[in-house]
Amino acid sequence: MEAVFFILIGGALFSQSWNLLGLLADGRSVGLLVGSLALMSLIALIIDPMILESDLHNSHWVTNNAVFKGLIILWSVYLLASGAQHFLDLEERAVGLFAGFVSVISLVAFLYFVIRLAPETNKYGEAVWLSVSVGTLILAINAGLTFFHQAIPFHVIRLVSGWFLLVGGVILGVVGILVGIGTIGL
Repeated sequence: MEAVFFILIGGALFSQSWNLLGLLADGRSVGLLVGSLALMSLIALIIDPMILESDLHNSHWVTNNAVFKGLIILWSVYLLASGAQHFLDLEERAVGLFAGFVSVISLVAFLYFVIRLAPETNKYGEAVWLSVSVGTLILAINAGLTFFHQAIPFHVIRLVSGWFLLVGGVILGVVGILVGIGTIGL
């Protein structure tokens, strides 16, 4: 579940960064790619968790999975809206305002995972704690930058947002690949 989500959302953020950096000028292709990756990320909801569930740690795994699945749904809906905005060439302020909401919820999920999966209070380990926490922090930062770029027309931050999307997408993809091949696990 976590690997598929991080890989697909990382790919969507990476493809959005190309448009913000001016390297891909056609908004329709970016919208189609981001929308299709967002739809594919919903597949992660039906896949069993790879690092947030175990027989040894059954006390909070239902809550952990509910928070992570909520994050999957939230980001899929946000990226579908962003893809539709790019594809149909709509006004970007509405998606920017939604990005502020997504940023706050992602920040709450980040704080939840930092506190709940801390190595001192759980036996998940530092790798699991760090990968999930860093992943949700990257999502919160990118959504926050998108909010300031699109909702409040603060165009100076466009390149900063593009580079954060590029680097954040690569980091999320690498974390997803490491979780998928079992390097990060229980």
